[in-house]
Amino acid sequence: MKYQKRISVLLLLALLIPALMASAQEMPVVYGVFFYSPTCPHCHQVIQNDWPGIQEEFGEQLRVLFVDATTQSGNQLMNLARTAMGIEATGVPMLIIGNNVMIGGNQIPAMTPLIVREGLAQGGIGYPPIPGIDAIFEQALARAAEEADASAEPEAAADSAEAVETAAPAPLTVAERLAADPIANGFAILILALLVISVVAAPFSLQSNAKTLRKLARTALIVIPLLGVGLSLFLLPGWDNQPLVLVLAGVEFIVFFLLFVAAIQPNAQNRLARLSIPLIVLAGLGVAGYLAAVELSQSEAVCGLVGNCNVVQSSPYAQVFGIPIGVLGIMGYAAILVLWGIQQFTHIDAITNLLRVGVLLGALFSIYLTFLEPFVIGATCLWCLSSAVMMLFLLWKLFPAPEAAPQPVTT
Repeated sequence: MKYQKRISVLLLLALLIPALMASAQEMPVVYGVFFYSPTCPHCHQVIQNDWPGIQEEFGEQLRVLFVDATTQSGNQLMNLARTAMGIEATGVPMLIIGNNVMIGGNQIPAMTPLIVREGLAQGGIGYPPIPGIDAIFEQALARAAEEADASAEPEAAADSAEAVETAAPAPLTVAERLAADPIANGFAILILALLVISVVAAPFSLQSNAKTLRKLARTALIVIPLLGVGLSLFLLPGWDNQPLVLVLAGVEFIVFFLLFVAAIQPNAQNRLARLSIPLIVLAGLGVAGYLAAVELSQSEAVCGLVGNCNVVQSSPYAQVFGIPIGVLGIMGYAAILVLWGIQQFTHIDAITNLLRVGVLLGALFSIYLTFLEPFVIGATCLWCLSSAVMMLFLLWKLFPAPEAAPQPVTT
């Protein structure tokens, strides 16, 4: 409620008061549209911490309309703006002033004052080039003025502005979320199903008589890398001239391909198979490191051909107890790598069991995150799915007990 009231006060400052002052018509004015999500921590930071100072500096000469991009009408307006202005980015917060597009918790507070000052010096900046935005501004202003005039109390006036801001169709249903990106969501549901089945089945493969499950494990270690290769192919074309993203997606592709080659080798003890765990863990550290960097720097992620990493990263589920998911991923993969290294030198059963428990917990956490993406958040992150596939591979690599060596025949 406090979050919405802050937006309401900002809306009053930006729209209502200037319209009621005749002198405002003589001043140069800069107009803008701010797309946000109520559950986006970066939006929260900009609106709560950065925007009041910006609005105070320019006062009635800066008029920005705040649009909730999670509502149907807000999402449609944002997509209309992206189409009309050729904006490839899909993340929030997004501020459009004239032809300038600013995204994220760093760009908006850093660039907005400079753009506004320059615009005012040149006589102001009109509405952004979004079809129909002038009518939307006028409607919001008229409704705010009508409802504010009906009350003399400041708090009631703020509530009236909040009503203008929040009046929108109901959020999208689960079916509508799934249909918004069927390819990415299809990947997520497939991986989610494989994770659930594997978490249930893999531990039973430790039993000495679980020959069927060990055969299933051999099949899984062939199929899972192929799934990872497919995900990396969707990530590679979306590198957007960012070499780091190209390197990470390329490494992911190479690692999954090598794991596939190792799995189809007739000799299961080949060197590549023995190195499969550190290879997949290092690839996982790269993915987790990239997501952590995006979250900590509040920058925009490069998402690939399908999915929307930025919506996932800006959701409240991108953190657990204030710790970014990417940072937790780095900690988890690092712990697995350390335990694997200790196991290679000690061969202590307790270390092996601890390693299996760690991977099982990682797989359970991946189930939680993968479920949230298509069904709750309404967007899917291919980087997150890649990490889930890596954890799925580790599960089947570590759990099946080795088959007993054949006993020599005695006569």
